[in-house]
Amino acid sequence: MSDTDDDPELVSRSDKKRSRRVREDALSRLAKELFVLSDKTLCRLELGEHLLDAIRDAQAMKSPRARERQLRVVRGILRDGEWGAIRARLDDLLVRGKAPSPGAEPSAAEGKEREWVVRLVGEGPRALDALCAEHPAADRRHLRDLIRNAARGAPEVRKRAESKLAQVIRLLLR
Repeated sequence: MSDTDDDPELVSRSDKKRSRRVREDALSRLAKELFVLSDKTLCRLELGEHLLDAIRDAQAMKSPRARERQLRVVRGILRDGEWGAIRARLDDLLVRGKAPSPGAEPSAAEGKEREWVVRLVGEGPRALDALCAEHPAADRRHLRDLIRNAARGAPEVRKRAESKLAQVIRLLLR
């Protein structure tokens, strides 16, 4: 047995590629969800000026090809920024009907739960390993299935899987 077999940081190329694809899919969905929002709603999300301008530019474009190119620009800006926090604020807005008030912080447990959901959907196996290392009682197989459903499938299946994943993480963090 070689010493590389014991290295927890060793991840196969296919796992890296799959993780990158899942993250890009999540960024794509987020960019499209931001694209369909009204200007007033976008302002309530407290997005950065550069991101807000890119989304408005995409909304103003009539050509589908040009719009798709601009959405790729939006994804790039999201990738470089705090897209997890934006996803959490957008989910608050969609679920509760209102964005968190400016400066209001979610409870520590709620923030940790959202952080794990975004991380698990975005990073995949690496984040699952980290969660299971922190919480050995976690059911790895069930979590992996929820992550897979949240990353793939129809939009309603993904939403349901993300909410189930959030519930499981909430119970795990107690």
